[in-house]
Amino acid sequence: MKHIRWITWLLCLLLATAVLAACASQDAPPVAHEHDSVDATSEADTDAPDSEETETAGAAQTDAVSDGETEPDTAAVTEPETSEENPMPVEPINIRDRYFIFRIWNFTERKLSTFKYIVDAAAADGFNAIKVHIPWYRAETVSGQYEYAVFDEMIDYVVKEKGMKVAISIDLTRRKGDTVLTEDDIMRAPNGDLCMGGSETGDRLQISFNSENAVTKAVAFYKDAVKHYDERYGDAVLFYLPAFSQYAETEYWCAGEYDYSDNAVKAFHAYLQRTYGTVEALNTALSASYASFEEVVPPAGTAADALGQLWYVFRHESLKAVIDRLAIAQDEVAESTKFAIQVGCVYDTASVLRGTFGIAELAEHADVVWIDDGPLMNHHFSMDYIRSVLPASVELAQEIDGPYQNGATPENYLAQGLTCFARGCTYVSAANWGINADYEAYRHVWQEISATWLGDNPPEVVQPNENTPMLEISLRELFQRRNADRYINLYKRTSVDGSFVYIKVVDDLTTELPASGSVMYAFPGDFATEQGIKNWNYCTYKRNKLIPMTFDAANNRWKGEGEFNLIMNGTMHPDNADTALVFKAPKGGEITCEYSFALASDEGDGVIFYILRNGETVEIGDARNGGILATCDTPAEGSITLTVAEGDEIAFVINKNNSTAFDSTVASVIIEYES
Repeated sequence: MKHIRWITWLLCLLLATAVLAACASQDAPPVAHEHDSVDATSEADTDAPDSEETETAGAAQTDAVSDGETEPDTAAVTEPETSEENPMPVEPINIRDRYFIFRIWNFTERKLSTFKYIVDAAAADGFNAIKVHIPWYRAETVSGQYEYAVFDEMIDYVVKEKGMKVAISIDLTRRKGDTVLTEDDIMRAPNGDLCMGGSETGDRLQISFNSENAVTKAVAFYKDAVKHYDERYGDAVLFYLPAFSQYAETEYWCAGEYDYSDNAVKAFHAYLQRTYGTVEALNTALSASYASFEEVVPPAGTAADALGQLWYVFRHESLKAVIDRLAIAQDEVAESTKFAIQVGCVYDTASVLRGTFGIAELAEHADVVWIDDGPLMNHHFSMDYIRSVLPASVELAQEIDGPYQNGATPENYLAQGLTCFARGCTYVSAANWGINADYEAYRHVWQEISATWLGDNPPEVVQPNENTPMLEISLRELFQRRNADRYINLYKRTSVDGSFVYIKVVDDLTTELPASGSVMYAFPGDFATEQGIKNWNYCTYKRNKLIPMTFDAANNRWKGEGEFNLIMNGTMHPDNADTALVFKAPKGGEITCEYSFALASDEGDGVIFYILRNGETVEIGDARNGGILATCDTPAEGSITLTVAEGDEIAFVINKNNSTAFDSTVASVIIEYES
C-alpha cells in the first residue's frame, strides 16, 4: 500500500508541515470555534459529539539586528527554483474520482430505518458516499469478542442497496466503567482527571498512547475490523480511518491538556534520558538543576519554552508511534486498502494541544489525510500548505462542519466545498449534520457542490506551475507564537489571483531539540491569568505611566482603565489610552525581541505600535512615538537586540491612531536571552 512511494515520501519528510492560523475577519476578541455536533433526524436521534476548539491568529519572524535598529523580513517570500537541478517539489495532482461524503455517527444505538432515511436524503442531494462511524466501545464490550452485526446492516444498505461507496471511521475511544480497559489505560489532565467527554453522554475516554495494554488492544480491534470489512466489501470501502479523540479524530483531544497519566510521565522521563543521556546534559539544555530525570515535571501543554518543546516532541512521537502501528496492522490484513488520518486542524491555536504541528511526519504511512477547517478560515492557504508537505500520491480531504459554527453561513460552506475540491481534494465531507431544518437551509449548498465537482466535466484543479512562488515557514516559530497571521498576510500578497503557493516548511521543532541553554519568553505562548507569570505584565499606558490591568475571568482577558483596553490570549486592543504588554527582565544580558502586530480586520485605520524601555522610546520606525503603523495587510514586525539590566521593563504598546474602531490587534512577541 505505502511501499511503492517510499522514496518520494522520504523527500517530503525533509519539508515537514505548516502550522498556521487564519486572520480574523471582524473586530472582536477571539472566540471559541465550536464543532457543535447535533445529529438530529426526523426520529429525534441526537448522538453526535460535542466539541470546542479555540482559534486565535498571528505570527512573527525577523532577523535580529543591532540595538535600536529594525530590519523588515523580506526573505520569507521568494521566487521558485524551477531549474532542472532543483525543480519545484510539488507535483500536479491528477484526480480520477471525487467523493462528496455524508458522515453518520453511531455513538448510541440508531434505528436502521433512521439510518436509511439519512442515507436516502443525502444521496438525493448529490452525496455519493457515506462515512460510517464504528465505536470500539460498542463493538467490543467483552474483551476479545467483536460484534459488527449492527454496523454490517448499515453498510449493506449503503453498498448493496444504494450502490454508494463507504468510508469507515473506527473510533478507538472507550467509555467510563469499561471492563476492556482500566482507568490506568486512560489519558489524564494535569490535575489527575480522566480525559473524558465529547459526546452527549459525556463519558467517552481517550486511551493513553503510552499504555501498552491500551494500545495493544486498540490495534487488535482495529486490525480485526479492517479484515472483517475488507473481506465483506472490498473496493466499496474508500478508506479506513482510526480515530482517538472525543472529536473522533486522529489526535490528542484539544478540549484540555493531556496526557499526564503515570504511563505518560514515566515514558517522558525515559524519552529525556534517551535524548540527552545524562541529567547534566539536560540541565545544560534547559538551564536547570535537576538531580535526576524523574524530578522533571511535565509542563503545561501550552508551554512554549525549552521544556515545553521537549514535552511537545515527546507527545508528537507518542502519537506517531500509535498511528504507525495501526497502519502496519492494516497492511498485514488488507494491503491494498487505503489508510487515512484525520485532524481537527493543523494551524489553529489548538494544534499544540492536538499534537498535529508535524502533520507530514504523522502521515508517513497515510494514503489519505483529512483536515477539518473552521468555516471562516483561509481554505486556499490550508489546502496549499497541505499539498505542499505531502506527496502527490496522498489523497486530500476536507470536512464541512455542522451548522452551529461561529459566524458561518451557507455561503461560507459553499465556498469551502468548492475551494477545497478546486485546490486538490479527492474527498469533501459534511459532518455533524442531521436531516432537519438546519440541513434544509443548506440543501442548495450540497447540490451546487456536487453538481460542480461530481459531474462529467468538473473545473480544472489549481496546480503549481513554473511561476509558483514560495513561502517559507518555521515550525518552531509557530509553536512559540501559537498563531500565524503574518504568514497568512504574506500568503494573501503572494497568491496572485488565487494562484497556488508552494509552502516550504522547516521542521526546526521536532528535529532541533534544545541544547544551547538559552532562555526564551513568548506571547501569547506564556499568556497567564496572573501578573508577573513568566515575567509578563498586562497594563494600560496612560500619562506616561504603566497601570496594571485586572483579569476578567468570565471573558478570559485582561481589562484596563478604558472599555477597550484589553489583552487577550494573542490579541490586544487600545482605547483612548494605550494598551501595553510589558516584559520585566529577570536578569541582565543581551536579549533579542521579535515582534509582530497586525490588525485582525482590514476595516480600521490601523494602530501605532511602539516600544518603550523603562518609559523611554526605543526608535523602531517613523510613526508617532518612534513606532510603526500596523494594519491588517502591513503588520508592524521586526526584530531588535537590546542590552538590559535586571528589572528593566520593555513595553510593547499599541495606540489607537485616529479611531478605536476595528482596532483588535493580533500580537506576537518572542524574547530570547543570548546564551
